[in-house]
Amino acid sequence: MKINPNKLISKIAADKESKKMGKIIRIERLPGKTIKKLKPYAMIFVTKRFKKKLVFPLELDRITKIEGTYVWFDISTEDFEKEVKRLREIQTEQDIYPEDTGMFQIEGTKKGAMDFFNLGHRRKERKR
Repeated sequence: MKINPNKLISKIAADKESKKMGKIIRIERLPGKTIKKLKPYAMIFVTKRFKKKLVFPLELDRITKIEGTYVWFDISTEDFEKEVKRLREIQTEQDIYPEDTGMFQIEGTKKGAMDFFNLGHRRKERKR
């Protein structure tokens, strides 16, 4: 299906069961999960009562149909809720510890190497 990304902005995103996920606010090109090639993602603005607002990225390849003001994606409600919960936890941790990025400098490498095993000095000090 040929999709014009500009026509998707300000439409309502829905999942397989036709439950509203949120509103599409923009289209961005982000690296894919397995292949680090830029792919278009729909950025969905998720709002829940008594919870923080969140922007959720979803691949445009997962679109099943477009009708009127709705866009249906190939994702189940349970999967969507799990991902939103995971993103909210990450966002909360970043709000609590804004200066801690999980990055540190390894001697002999360039600055900003990733700490894959959470062994960095700052994170150890914070977890004690």
